[in-house]
Amino acid sequence: MSTFTESITLDQLNEDPYPIYARLRKEEPVAFLPAINQWMVTRWDDVVTVVSRPQSFTTHFPQSLVARVCGQGNMLGTEGDAHAELRACVDVDYSTETVHRFFADDVRRLAEKYVETIAGRGEAELKRDYLGPIAVLSEAKVLGLDQVDPEIFLRWSRGLNTGITNFEGDPAMQKLGEDTAAEINRALTPTVERYTKSPNQSTLSNLIHAGRPPENPRTLEEVLPTLRLVMSAIEEPSIAASYALLGLFGNPEQYAAVKADFSLLPPAVHEALRWISPVGALMRSAPGEVTLAGVTLPAGAPVAAIVASANRDEGVFDDPDRFDLHRPLHPHVSLGYARHRCLAIDFVPEIVRISLEVLLERLPGLRADADRPPAFHGWRYRHPDSLHVRW
Repeated sequence: MSTFTESITLDQLNEDPYPIYARLRKEEPVAFLPAINQWMVTRWDDVVTVVSRPQSFTTHFPQSLVARVCGQGNMLGTEGDAHAELRACVDVDYSTETVHRFFADDVRRLAEKYVETIAGRGEAELKRDYLGPIAVLSEAKVLGLDQVDPEIFLRWSRGLNTGITNFEGDPAMQKLGEDTAAEINRALTPTVERYTKSPNQSTLSNLIHAGRPPENPRTLEEVLPTLRLVMSAIEEPSIAASYALLGLFGNPEQYAAVKADFSLLPPAVHEALRWISPVGALMRSAPGEVTLAGVTLPAGAPVAAIVASANRDEGVFDDPDRFDLHRPLHPHVSLGYARHRCLAIDFVPEIVRISLEVLLERLPGLRADADRPPAFHGWRYRHPDSLHVRW
């Protein structure tokens, strides 16, 4: 442990982790940070190693904040056959083919509906008025949750994430996460019970029934942890879209190119996810003693694979702090990697692309509101507090 790692505070990480990551990549790519009681891994190759080798770095460990809030047995917190069984239930529902065949038109209709509500105003807070509702309702459509209130789902997501990011051990933050989980249980148990008796083609129904004989569906205790996990990530498309717009606003030539040619939106979305990852870290634990980049981690070591840092590794990306949609295409790890990659790895970019395409079609004069710039906070999840725009 160095003087530098001892000096890093949680407040510094939350304010702006990127300078800290850059120094760690250079000086201590595998380092223990007392402020978060985690081993932090910051270089591309090492991050990929951590998230792709479950025998050395597992998602299933007692101190997992995700398990404490979402529940034991959630899809992220399982390994081996248990994980494969859960994953097989829903992978097809989020595939590229399914998104294009069944949900792309629904996302476009949602975008057109919500852009109509703001078009006459001349200004809006896009996270609240446009991007957030589209993200929530698109996910709800896939899950099979009808008549949802986007504000409630967004509140649930933020409450769960408060508990999941409670590295300081704040009892109030933990209580909010647990209370939110309990509220989700109460609200969604009737729907789970209904789909248990009357299956349909929704993802939630598949999570209950897929791979099981009709007389032995999965129980509430088996389904709700993964459902809560999905709820915790429901805001990610709106955050990714916010970063894509901020990247374009800050690069007028690239923004003009996208408005003239919407085929540039997919690389812009890809670059936005690389540039600022909505999920900045993936948490693992070392079941046994393991050596990574010449550093020996003890058995039971909690490990934070910093995908936000890997995405800015100078050894992989030229001028990595710059948003550049013309950057040579290279994978990012913002939506996970290998067997524990995000369920919505294809779905999220498509929601973002369609949301932005409809927005720019209808509001070609869209620009940032210079009088109300966003503030940013967080390292495990890094989100802008708002996105005020004018046109």
